[in-house]
Amino acid sequence: MATSEPDGPGLDEGAPELYDEPWLIPPFQPIRAIGAVILIACGFALYEYVLVSFWSAPWMGIHERIPWPAFAIAAAAIVFSIVGLRLALGLDSPHAKLGFGLLAFMACIVVGAGGGRFVSYAMRGTMNPPFKLKLAVGQRFPSFALVDQNDSIRRGPAPSDASATLVYIYRGDYCPFARFELAELTARAGDFRRAGIDTVAISTDPIERSKMLAGFLRTKIPLLSDTAETVLAPLGLVQHHRNAEPDNAIPAFFVVDRDGVVRWVFTSPYYRELPRPDTLLDAAKSVIAGESTTGRAPTASPR
Repeated sequence: MATSEPDGPGLDEGAPELYDEPWLIPPFQPIRAIGAVILIACGFALYEYVLVSFWSAPWMGIHERIPWPAFAIAAAAIVFSIVGLRLALGLDSPHAKLGFGLLAFMACIVVGAGGGRFVSYAMRGTMNPPFKLKLAVGQRFPSFALVDQNDSIRRGPAPSDASATLVYIYRGDYCPFARFELAELTARAGDFRRAGIDTVAISTDPIERSKMLAGFLRTKIPLLSDTAETVLAPLGLVQHHRNAEPDNAIPAFFVVDRDGVVRWVFTSPYYRELPRPDTLLDAAKSVIAGESTTGRAPTASPR
Protein backbone atom coordinates (compact mmCIF):
# COMPACT_ATOMS: atom_id res chain seq x y z
CA MET A 1 0.00 0.00 0.00
CA ALA A 2 1.47 3.28 -1.05
CA THR A 3 1.80 6.20 1.40
CA SER A 4 2.86 9.78 0.90
CA GLU A 5 4.60 12.20 3.27
CA PRO A 6 2.97 15.53 3.96
CA ASP A 7 4.51 18.42 2.14
CA GLY A 8 3.97 20.93 5.01
CA PRO A 9 5.51 21.18 8.46
CA GLY A 10 2.78 19.01 10.03
CA LEU A 11 0.28 21.69 11.21
CA ASP A 12 -3.30 20.68 11.84
CA GLU A 13 -5.76 21.92 9.38
CA GLY A 14 -7.64 24.93 10.61
CA ALA A 15 -4.91 25.98 13.08
CA PRO A 16 -4.34 29.75 13.19
CA GLU A 17 -1.26 31.02 11.49
CA LEU A 18 1.35 32.77 13.73
CA TYR A 19 2.55 36.24 12.83
CA ASP A 20 5.36 38.31 14.34
CA GLU A 21 3.95 41.75 15.19
CA PRO A 22 6.46 44.60 15.13
CA TRP A 23 7.05 46.39 18.50
CA LEU A 24 5.99 50.02 18.39
CA ILE A 25 7.65 52.31 20.92
CA PRO A 26 5.00 54.46 22.65
CA PRO A 27 5.52 58.20 22.29
CA PHE A 28 7.21 59.92 25.24
CA GLN A 29 4.85 62.95 25.21
CA PRO A 30 7.35 65.53 26.50
CA ILE A 31 4.76 68.29 26.86
CA ARG A 32 2.64 66.17 29.20
CA ALA A 33 5.72 65.10 31.15
CA ILE A 34 6.96 68.67 31.51
CA GLY A 35 3.47 69.76 32.57
CA ALA A 36 3.42 67.09 35.28
CA VAL A 37 6.82 68.20 36.58
CA ILE A 38 5.73 71.84 36.63
CA LEU A 39 2.58 71.00 38.59
CA ILE A 40 4.57 68.90 41.07
CA ALA A 41 7.07 71.73 41.47
CA CYS A 42 4.24 74.22 42.02
CA GLY A 43 2.77 71.97 44.70
CA PHE A 44 6.10 71.73 46.53
CA ALA A 45 6.77 75.46 46.12
CA LEU A 46 3.41 76.49 47.56
CA TYR A 47 3.78 74.05 50.44
CA GLU A 48 7.26 75.34 51.29
CA TYR A 49 6.07 78.93 50.92
CA VAL A 50 3.44 78.38 53.58
CA LEU A 51 5.91 76.78 55.97
CA VAL A 52 8.54 79.48 55.52
CA SER A 53 6.37 82.60 55.22
CA PHE A 54 3.54 81.87 57.64
CA TRP A 55 5.54 83.11 60.64
CA SER A 56 6.20 86.56 59.19
CA ALA A 57 3.26 87.30 56.89
CA PRO A 58 0.21 88.76 58.66
CA TRP A 59 -1.89 88.47 55.50
CA MET A 60 -1.59 84.69 55.71
CA GLY A 61 -3.54 84.74 58.97
CA ILE A 62 -0.66 84.27 61.41
CA HIS A 63 -2.61 86.11 64.11
CA GLU A 64 -6.11 84.92 63.17
CA ARG A 65 -7.97 82.24 65.06
CA ILE A 66 -8.34 80.28 61.81
CA PRO A 67 -5.64 81.21 59.26
CA TRP A 68 -7.77 80.68 56.18
CA PRO A 69 -5.28 82.19 53.67
CA ALA A 70 -2.53 79.81 54.76
CA PHE A 71 -4.92 76.87 54.68
CA ALA A 72 -6.10 77.87 51.18
CA ILE A 73 -2.52 77.95 49.87
CA ALA A 74 -1.80 74.56 51.45
CA ALA A 75 -4.94 73.18 49.80
CA ALA A 76 -3.84 74.60 46.45
CA ALA A 77 -0.47 72.86 46.88
CA ILE A 78 -2.25 69.54 47.37
CA VAL A 79 -4.46 70.15 44.31
CA PHE A 80 -1.42 70.94 42.13
CA SER A 81 0.26 67.74 43.26
CA ILE A 82 -2.84 65.63 42.54
CA VAL A 83 -3.28 67.18 39.10
CA GLY A 84 0.40 66.50 38.43
CA LEU A 85 -0.18 62.85 39.36
CA ARG A 86 -3.16 62.64 37.05
CA LEU A 87 -1.15 64.11 34.20
CA ALA A 88 1.78 61.75 34.84
CA LEU A 89 -0.49 58.69 34.78
CA GLY A 90 -1.76 59.78 31.36
CA LEU A 91 1.61 59.22 29.70
CA ASP A 92 1.57 56.55 26.99
CA SER A 93 5.11 55.36 27.61
CA PRO A 94 5.02 52.75 30.41
CA HIS A 95 8.52 53.64 31.64
CA ALA A 96 7.77 57.35 31.70
CA LYS A 97 4.43 56.69 33.37
CA LEU A 98 6.16 54.67 36.07
CA GLY A 99 8.88 57.24 36.72
CA PHE A 100 6.79 60.39 36.61
CA GLY A 101 3.87 58.69 38.31
CA LEU A 102 6.01 57.61 41.26
CA LEU A 103 7.44 61.13 41.55
CA ALA A 104 3.99 62.66 41.52
CA PHE A 105 2.67 60.06 43.98
CA MET A 106 5.46 60.79 46.45
CA ALA A 107 4.82 64.51 46.03
CA CYS A 108 1.15 63.98 46.88
CA ILE A 109 2.11 62.04 50.02
CA VAL A 110 4.65 64.64 51.18
CA VAL A 111 2.50 67.68 50.47
CA GLY A 112 -0.68 66.05 51.76
CA ALA A 113 0.86 64.72 54.98
CA GLY A 114 2.83 67.92 55.55
CA GLY A 115 -0.19 70.10 54.91
CA GLY A 116 -2.24 68.03 57.32
CA ARG A 117 0.42 68.39 60.01
CA PHE A 118 0.53 72.15 59.42
CA VAL A 119 -3.24 72.46 59.85
CA SER A 120 -3.11 70.29 62.97
CA TYR A 121 -0.32 72.40 64.44
CA ALA A 122 -2.07 75.69 63.66
CA MET A 123 -5.35 74.53 65.22
CA ARG A 124 -4.11 72.41 68.13
CA GLY A 125 -0.40 72.96 68.66
CA THR A 126 -0.73 76.72 69.12
CA MET A 127 -3.33 76.61 71.88
CA ASN A 128 -2.67 78.08 75.28
CA PRO A 129 -3.22 75.81 78.26
CA PRO A 130 -6.56 76.29 79.99
CA PHE A 131 -6.37 79.50 82.02
CA LYS A 132 -8.63 81.96 83.79
CA LEU A 133 -7.79 85.62 83.68
CA LYS A 134 -7.98 87.06 87.18
CA LEU A 135 -8.41 90.66 86.08
CA ALA A 136 -11.47 92.23 84.50
CA VAL A 137 -12.22 95.50 82.79
CA GLY A 138 -12.82 98.15 85.41
CA GLN A 139 -10.34 96.71 87.92
CA ARG A 140 -6.96 98.20 88.74
CA PHE A 141 -3.92 96.63 87.14
CA PRO A 142 -1.47 95.23 89.73
CA SER A 143 1.30 97.62 90.70
CA PHE A 144 4.77 96.56 89.64
CA ALA A 145 8.40 97.60 89.81
CA LEU A 146 10.28 95.51 87.25
CA VAL A 147 13.65 95.87 85.59
CA ASP A 148 13.87 96.42 81.83
CA GLN A 149 16.56 95.67 79.24
CA ASN A 150 18.40 98.86 80.20
CA ASP A 151 18.66 97.77 83.86
CA SER A 152 16.19 100.51 84.80
CA ILE A 153 13.36 99.93 87.25
CA ARG A 154 10.03 100.47 85.55
CA ARG A 155 7.12 101.22 87.86
CA GLY A 156 3.50 101.02 86.91
CA PRO A 157 0.90 100.46 85.86
CA ALA A 158 0.27 104.10 84.90
CA PRO A 159 3.13 106.52 84.30
CA SER A 160 2.26 110.15 84.95
CA ASP A 161 3.22 111.41 81.48
CA ALA A 162 0.99 109.09 79.42
CA SER A 163 -2.72 109.32 78.73
CA ALA A 164 -2.98 105.52 78.51
CA THR A 165 -0.68 102.52 78.80
CA LEU A 166 -0.64 99.42 76.62
CA VAL A 167 0.61 96.40 78.58
CA TYR A 168 1.59 93.42 76.43
CA ILE A 169 2.12 90.12 78.24
CA TYR A 170 4.20 88.02 75.84
CA ARG A 171 5.29 84.38 75.97
CA GLY A 172 9.02 84.99 75.73
CA ASP A 173 11.85 85.61 73.32
CA TYR A 174 11.63 82.04 71.98
CA CYS A 175 8.12 82.54 70.57
CA PRO A 176 8.08 83.62 66.89
CA PHE A 177 4.59 85.09 67.26
CA ALA A 178 5.66 87.24 70.21
CA ARG A 179 8.79 88.42 68.40
CA PHE A 180 6.78 89.38 65.34
CA GLU A 181 4.20 91.23 67.44
CA LEU A 182 6.92 93.17 69.24
CA ALA A 183 8.55 93.99 65.90
CA GLU A 184 5.27 95.41 64.59
CA LEU A 185 4.72 97.41 67.77
CA THR A 186 8.26 98.73 67.44
CA ALA A 187 7.59 99.84 63.87
CA ARG A 188 4.47 101.69 65.04
CA ALA A 189 6.00 103.08 68.23
CA GLY A 190 5.92 106.63 66.87
CA ASP A 191 2.16 106.47 66.29
CA PHE A 192 1.60 105.31 69.85
CA ARG A 193 3.82 108.04 71.30
CA ARG A 194 2.10 110.77 69.29
CA ALA A 195 -1.25 109.54 70.59
CA GLY A 196 0.00 109.79 74.18
CA ILE A 197 0.12 106.03 74.67
CA ASP A 198 2.91 104.33 76.57
CA THR A 199 3.82 100.70 75.79
CA VAL A 200 5.42 98.10 78.03
CA ALA A 201 5.90 94.36 77.57
CA ILE A 202 6.21 91.81 80.37
CA SER A 203 7.44 88.20 80.31
CA THR A 204 9.08 85.64 82.54
CA ASP A 205 12.34 85.91 80.59
CA PRO A 206 15.50 86.62 82.60
CA ILE A 207 16.82 90.11 82.01
CA GLU A 208 19.71 88.74 79.92
CA ARG A 209 17.27 87.29 77.40
CA SER A 210 15.28 90.52 77.36
CA LYS A 211 18.48 92.38 76.52
CA MET A 212 19.23 90.01 73.64
CA LEU A 213 15.68 90.28 72.31
CA ALA A 214 15.74 94.07 72.51
CA GLY A 215 19.03 94.11 70.61
CA PHE A 216 17.71 91.70 67.99
CA LEU A 217 14.51 93.71 67.44
CA ARG A 218 16.20 97.08 67.96
CA THR A 219 13.28 98.07 70.10
CA LYS A 220 13.01 100.73 72.76
CA ILE A 221 9.81 99.27 74.15
CA PRO A 222 10.55 98.39 77.80
CA LEU A 223 10.83 94.59 78.03
CA LEU A 224 10.19 93.94 81.70
CA SER A 225 11.46 90.80 83.38
CA ASP A 226 9.06 89.14 85.84
CA THR A 227 11.00 86.00 86.65
CA ALA A 228 9.51 85.97 90.16
CA GLU A 229 6.02 86.12 88.58
CA THR A 230 4.92 88.84 90.99
CA VAL A 231 2.65 90.31 88.31
CA LEU A 232 1.90 87.40 86.02
CA ALA A 233 0.89 84.90 88.71
CA PRO A 234 -1.79 87.17 90.27
CA LEU A 235 -3.13 87.71 86.74
CA GLY A 236 -3.37 83.96 86.13
CA LEU A 237 -1.15 84.27 83.05
CA VAL A 238 1.60 81.74 83.79
CA GLN A 239 2.08 78.44 81.98
CA HIS A 240 3.82 75.82 84.10
CA HIS A 241 5.64 72.89 82.48
CA ARG A 242 5.98 69.37 83.85
CA ASN A 243 9.37 68.67 82.27
CA ALA A 244 11.25 71.20 84.41
CA GLU A 245 11.32 73.80 81.64
CA PRO A 246 11.03 77.42 82.76
CA ASP A 247 7.58 78.91 83.06
CA ASN A 248 6.34 81.21 80.33
CA ALA A 249 3.64 83.84 80.21
CA ILE A 250 0.27 83.41 78.51
CA PRO A 251 -0.28 86.26 76.01
CA ALA A 252 -2.66 89.07 76.88
CA PHE A 253 -3.12 92.76 76.17
CA PHE A 254 -4.38 95.44 78.53
CA VAL A 255 -5.10 99.11 77.94
CA VAL A 256 -4.80 100.93 81.26
CA ASP A 257 -5.96 104.51 81.85
CA ARG A 258 -3.96 107.18 83.66
CA ASP A 259 -5.40 105.98 86.99
CA GLY A 260 -4.16 102.43 86.45
CA VAL A 261 -7.62 101.01 85.76
CA VAL A 262 -7.98 98.40 83.02
CA ARG A 263 -10.30 99.61 80.26
CA TRP A 264 -9.66 97.08 77.48
CA VAL A 265 -8.55 93.44 77.52
CA PHE A 266 -7.59 90.93 74.86
CA THR A 267 -6.96 87.23 75.46
CA SER A 268 -7.35 84.20 73.22
CA PRO A 269 -7.26 80.39 73.40
CA TYR A 270 -4.47 80.56 70.78
CA TYR A 271 -1.12 82.14 71.56
CA ARG A 272 -0.67 83.05 67.90
CA GLU A 273 -3.96 85.01 67.77
CA LEU A 274 -2.74 88.51 68.53
CA PRO A 275 -4.36 91.86 67.67
CA ARG A 276 -2.81 94.09 65.04
CA PRO A 277 -1.19 97.39 66.06
CA ASP A 278 -4.06 99.31 64.47
CA THR A 279 -6.53 97.47 66.69
CA LEU A 280 -4.46 98.23 69.79
CA LEU A 281 -4.00 101.86 68.78
CA ASP A 282 -7.72 102.34 68.21
CA ALA A 283 -8.54 100.70 71.55
CA ALA A 284 -6.12 102.96 73.42
CA LYS A 285 -7.39 106.05 71.60
CA SER A 286 -10.95 105.15 72.56
CA VAL A 287 -9.87 104.97 76.18
CA ILE A 288 -8.26 108.40 75.97
CA ALA A 289 -11.27 109.85 74.14
CA GLY A 290 -13.63 108.42 76.75
CA GLU A 291 -11.61 109.99 79.55
CA SER A 292 -11.44 113.39 77.90
CA THR A 293 -15.16 113.62 77.13
CA THR A 294 -16.78 111.98 80.11
CA GLY A 295 -14.03 111.73 82.69
CA ARG A 296 -14.35 107.95 82.52
CA ALA A 297 -12.97 105.62 79.90
CA PRO A 298 -15.26 103.21 78.01
CA THR A 299 -15.02 99.64 79.23
CA ALA A 300 -14.58 97.94 75.89
CA SER A 301 -13.27 94.43 75.31
CA PRO A 302 -13.01 92.52 72.03
CA ARG A 303 -13.87 89.15 73.57
